[in-house]
Amino acid sequence: MDDQALKDKGEALFRAGAYAEAVDAFDEARTAFQEAGDGVSAAEMLNNQGVAHRMLRQWDQAETAFREARDSFVRLGDRGRQAQATANLGMLADHRGQTQQAIAHFQEAIVAFQSQRDHAHESDTWRALSRAFFKQRRWLDALTAYHSALDCLPRLSLGQRILRWLFGLPLRLLGGG
Repeated sequence: MDDQALKDKGEALFRAGAYAEAVDAFDEARTAFQEAGDGVSAAEMLNNQGVAHRMLRQWDQAETAFREARDSFVRLGDRGRQAQATANLGMLADHRGQTQQAIAHFQEAIVAFQSQRDHAHESDTWRALSRAFFKQRRWLDALTAYHSALDCLPRLSLGQRILRWLFGLPLRLLGGG
């Protein structure tokens, strides 16, 4: 089976909820991509493994995979995928109850997504940051982050426009929005 077929197999297993089997398929694909000299795809497979490990609540394995993927993307100069791996580290920290660490990862990922003009992932990460602030009862920070998430989107639904306006009220009243 070639590297792309192994990747497709891992993705199909993941979508089917067979996370342990997906980890193995992504590992096989990673090896195949490495042997083919495709470092970016190999690092993507590590990131995918991390997500599957997170779904299995295998926190340490997920963290190792995400960190290795992020380090690989740094070496390869792929800032966008580096941001995705960093955001995944944030999600993992959040699942583990390490909210302060999650916030730091989310903030780092946001800066990277902004540098890549990746507004969709930036918005998703702002929302994750908002939830982390909410868990810490940092209400104004949570509102500000959610407002920023909405500002990233090119088109807002009527409901989103109303939310942005409502969330902006306290910010405007305090002189910050």
